[in-house]
Order: sequence, then C-alpha cells, then structure tokens
Amino acid sequence: MTLIFDVRTLFFVGAVTAATCAAMLWFSRRVHERSRDGMVWSALALLSYGGAMGLIALRGSVPDALSYPVANALGCGAALVMYEGVRRIVGARTLAWPLAGGVAAIFAMQFALGSDAAAFDTRLLLTSVFQGGFAALSLPLLWRRLQSGEDPLQPLCWAIAFLSLMVAGHGLRFTITALHGAVPSPDGMIQGAVQMLMPTLFALVPMVYALVLIGLVNGRIAKELWTLASTDMLTGLRTRRRFLEEARETIESGDALRQPVLLMLDLDRFKQINDRHGHAAGDRVLARVAALLRDHAPVDALIGRHGGEEFCVLLRVANPAEGRAHAQRLCETVRTAVLGPSGSDEPGVTVSIGLADPRDGATLEALLLAADRRLYRAKSEGRDRVVHTDLAPPERRDVRPWPRPRAIPAGTAENADANAPPKPAGRVGV
Repeated sequence: MTLIFDVRTLFFVGAVTAATCAAMLWFSRRVHERSRDGMVWSALALLSYGGAMGLIALRGSVPDALSYPVANALGCGAALVMYEGVRRIVGARTLAWPLAGGVAAIFAMQFALGSDAAAFDTRLLLTSVFQGGFAALSLPLLWRRLQSGEDPLQPLCWAIAFLSLMVAGHGLRFTITALHGAVPSPDGMIQGAVQMLMPTLFALVPMVYALVLIGLVNGRIAKELWTLASTDMLTGLRTRRRFLEEARETIESGDALRQPVLLMLDLDRFKQINDRHGHAAGDRVLARVAALLRDHAPVDALIGRHGGEEFCVLLRVANPAEGRAHAQRLCETVRTAVLGPSGSDEPGVTVSIGLADPRDGATLEALLLAADRRLYRAKSEGRDRVVHTDLAPPERRDVRPWPRPRAIPAGTAENADANAPPKPAGRVGV
C-alpha cells in the first residue's frame, strides 16, 4: 500500500506559525540593540519560509508558477536570509550583496525548472542543498561564538543542535531522493513515510528557530544585567557584593597547599584630588590604580572595589610571607607610577594597605575585620605603607638634648614669676 500524505494542513499551520513568529521577532527587535539586526533578518527569513509553505498548501488553488517555482525559490532563499541573520547575530561580517546575488540565482534556477512534474526530484535536491548547506555554514559561526564565551551556553547549544538536525535531515532527504527518486502524488504532493519527514521538520522550523533566537537574546540580556550588577563600571573590577561572594567561596573551598591572604588598600589623601582637580580627575586615578592592581596581581587573584577609593585583593599563596611581599610590591608600584592628576605638578598617589592572613581567622569576616583594623593603623602611622600585624611598632626614643631654658629679661612679669621664692611643698596656691 502506498502512503500518500497531504501536507496542505501541515504547511498551512506552518505558514501561520511562521508569520506569527516573524511578527514577534520584528516587534521585539528593539528589546536588545546588539541583537536587533539579527532579529530583523530572522523575521524576513521566517516570512520567506511562511510564504513557501503557504503557496505549497494552496497548490492546485493557485497558478502552478506560484506553487512550484516561487514556493521553492522562497524556501531556498529563506535559508540564505537565515544564514545572514545568524551572521548578524554572532557579529560576523555581513554578506548583504552576495546574499542578494544568491537569492536572484535561486529564483532563476527555479523558474528554469518550471512547474513540470518531471523536475520534482531536481527541485527536492536543490532545496536540500541550499537549506542543508546554509545550515551547515552557520554551524562554525555558532561554534566559534560558543568557544568565545561571549554568549550564554545553553541557547547556543540549542541553536547548534537545531541546525545540526536540519543538516542531517536535508542530507537524508538528498540521499534518498538521489538514490530512489521522489514520486509525487497526482496533485503534486509527497508520497512515502521517509519523504514525509522533511516536510514535517520544515513546518516546525519557524517555531523552533524563533524559540532558540528568543532564548539567545534573553540569555544575552540576563548576562548583561548580571555584568552591570557585578562589575564596577568605572574600574572594571568586581563590585563589593560579587567580591565578597567569590572570596567566601574561595576561602571555604580550602586548599592545603595555598593559603588565603587578604589585602585591603586605600588611596592616600584621595579627597584632595577630588577637591582640587574635580571628580573626573579622581575617576581617572581610580581607573589607573585598578589597572595596576590587575596587571600586577596573580592570575587567580580576586580583585574588587570595596567602596569609594578602597580596594580588596584576595591572594592564594604558599605562605603569609609571600602575601606580604606582594603587598609591598603593590605599595611601591603605585608610589612610583605616574598617577597624579593629568596636567598637575603634584606627586603621584600612594596607598596604605592592611593585610590579614589565616592566623587572623578561618572566615572571610575575620580576615576583613583584621585587614580593616590594620589599614586604619597604616593611615595613622603615616600612610604609604603595609601593616600586617596588630603589634605596636617600637616606641621612638628621642635622643636629642632637652632645650636649655631661655633667658628671661630682668624686670618683666615673666622674670618676676621666675625669681619668686618657691611655694612650700604640698601647699596649694590661693
């Protein structure tokens, strides 16, 4: 028994779905500016797909020139437009003019084949080549994007899986058609269960493609919002909240070979820069200090802006002495770098650093408390230094001789008081 599938209803539903998804993408194009062009081109591709399915669904009710050459040309052209949409989504170089030439060539080939039923196999082969081929060309673009890490992982994986299914399906149809041919029903529809697979996939393409694209755009928006919430826009460092979260995870994870050392840095006399040169100059100084911290910190160090002109660095070192050496190098690097306000003759900026290590506690809170306490001591002891202990420094012994009493001229009030007889001991003057 020969199975004959009337795909009119299937393709009619697919056409309506494609038009709906195209409208959804078009009206959502301003939701995310970076994805706008990709969404516009994808909407055009879905319109082309929907037009092809609609004309096939109306086969027998519309002229054959529309339901054969035009329908197949729209279906093949949609693959080119979708490929351009993928290129714009991933930020690749656009191919608008080659795309226009390709669409013109597709229409020329389809009209050359005409609406003769004898060309049914050739039309199926061309459709498989164009739709499967441009789906295959899109895969490396998505794969490179996946490796770059610029887009969320899951939507890209779904897009790669979807296009891989398209390539496999078109490859299967091309192989079966080339080996066994495709015999249409008397009204020009497809016969055979295997040959029915591709029309079914074709009808589902608009909905699946739109879902994958919207998932990718939503993932981009979520990632950008997370970046805004977790990255300080001025310095590019972690915000206080993100630093504390990652630092706590790092400390709690534990490492028998490396110990956490926390540095808390504060720019010395930073308020004077803002007062004398304006906040724009202060912002430039903060950005330069942040760049120095990034450039001179180990790869696995966590660096964050703790607030205002205060920064935190969490190191993983073999011993506390290594952390103290790194803190001292940072202090000297900032001191010797040209960090004064642009165009001023004032000396560069210096930093005071408070350091805490595992001897101060096993939690982030204990390290923060000790580092903050020592930062305050570094400020009170003269700034531009590293303090890593709570022990008071040795007292300074002033070995200079006491100044001799100055001579008091005779006859003055001071002289009279100086020459007055001493009061008896234990007596309080009245």
